[in-house]
Amino acid sequence: MNLPANIADALLRVRTVIDKKRGVHVLHTDKIARQDRELLLRTHWLQEIMRGWYLLTRPDVAVGDSTPWYASFWDFVSEFLEFNHGKEYCLSAECSLDVHVGDLTIPKQVIAISKKGSGVPLNLPYNTSLLIYPDPTRLPKEKQELNGLQVMALPLALCRVNPNFFHHSPMKAESALRSLGDVSGLLDVIITSNHKAAAERLVGAYRFLGMNAMATDLEQGLLTAGIVVKGKNPFELEAPLIKVAGVKSASAMRILAMWGEYRSVVIANFSMLSSKIGKHDYLKKIQELYERDAYNSLSIEGYQVTQELIERVQNGDWSPEKTMEDSEKINALAARGYYEAFQEVKKSINTILDKANPGGVVHEDMSSWYQKLFGPAVRTGLLRASDLFGWRKNQVYIRGSRHTPLGYHNVPEAMNVFFQCLENEPDPRVRAVLGHFVFVYIHPYMDGNGRIARFLMNTQFASGGYPWVVVPVEQRAKYFAALESASVDGDIGPFTRFIDALLHAFEDRGVGKKKAVTRHRSSKGK
Repeated sequence: MNLPANIADALLRVRTVIDKKRGVHVLHTDKIARQDRELLLRTHWLQEIMRGWYLLTRPDVAVGDSTPWYASFWDFVSEFLEFNHGKEYCLSAECSLDVHVGDLTIPKQVIAISKKGSGVPLNLPYNTSLLIYPDPTRLPKEKQELNGLQVMALPLALCRVNPNFFHHSPMKAESALRSLGDVSGLLDVIITSNHKAAAERLVGAYRFLGMNAMATDLEQGLLTAGIVVKGKNPFELEAPLIKVAGVKSASAMRILAMWGEYRSVVIANFSMLSSKIGKHDYLKKIQELYERDAYNSLSIEGYQVTQELIERVQNGDWSPEKTMEDSEKINALAARGYYEAFQEVKKSINTILDKANPGGVVHEDMSSWYQKLFGPAVRTGLLRASDLFGWRKNQVYIRGSRHTPLGYHNVPEAMNVFFQCLENEPDPRVRAVLGHFVFVYIHPYMDGNGRIARFLMNTQFASGGYPWVVVPVEQRAKYFAALESASVDGDIGPFTRFIDALLHAFEDRGVGKKKAVTRHRSSKGK
């Protein structure tokens, strides 16, 4: 982008300051000259967060696009708290646990304890807020710094968190409890601060989770200090959510817990299939759906594709490097990549219909789908071939979403756990719905996650004889809202019902007959 010299110089000065602060895009007015600030505000390179605080962005960001703010939200919280309180603050117990388990979903409100503060919520963009309440007696003397934030150490946060946390956030609670290697930190907090009620919850929680050694060590350690406790299970679950041993990172544990909690909701809210059709007819009907599927899947991701372009690409009549303008070239490359990936997905379905493990096939073939999806961009020099191997190496954000995908360093283990869940899951409905959702929740690639997730979903539907489901671009907003409900609010019900409704609305154009699908739903479920 060629910029006027005055704007380019102002941006250089601002970026020099920002680079000194971990590369964040948030800065206080003290860090920028008035002339630069006024120029960059006028030309929309800066957005005002609140009086005295600014976000470095781009002038081509659409009005109302929340993505820049959500991507910088935690940077702002960190910068604002440090600017006003130095290290003399600490996030609340619940907010601290969110950070410990790697859940950086943008909350409606962040709560922090400090030595000073107004106790009045600070209203921030897009219905977010920061509440700082002064309570020197509750401010921990020893804190831990994670992601640039002062948080309670995990044992203290588990002792201080409201008992309701185990009810409304069982995934986080179980992940946090399993993250502790021993009870020494808990013993120190409980004995020093006389957290007997918390001790009874924690002993009961570890018993419920089947971690009897941790429960016994905690009981015996407290008994040595003269404290007798009777364990009380704080969870309202029939069984633990995490059923796989050996997982180390809290983020990967959260994937396991999510699968364990959500699968029963999917089963209760998704139709059963009572008959299937043969392999040959199934593959034939998938191919018949190609043009419609490609048009909608690419359009959902913002590509400007036409039926004519889809047909030309399918027939091999395309030469983007020769004649097309930049925008047309990008669209043509995306369409060609989708066509090549679609052929790979059909091969995977062919293998699945030969009775191979559906999750195992996806595990083995997904990298080929991805390489085909972006292969045309490599061949024309827009991407490097090395970009198509492995998981992402940087943080990504989802446009307009409060959900923050996992940190890139947590992706490999999370994906291993994800594939393990997929391969071990017996119900095709669960594999399809949770396969799609959890994949985009992790967001393992820099780009193409939505298209790969929809391919994944349909391979798992195929394994159960369900029709190929096309998500229509006309329902894009509803589709994203259902995913957001699951990611941010912990409610997989809307997404499950959305996909189930699509299956019934379009099954006459997909695979199978309408009479072959029967509904077996519970009146309950999220």
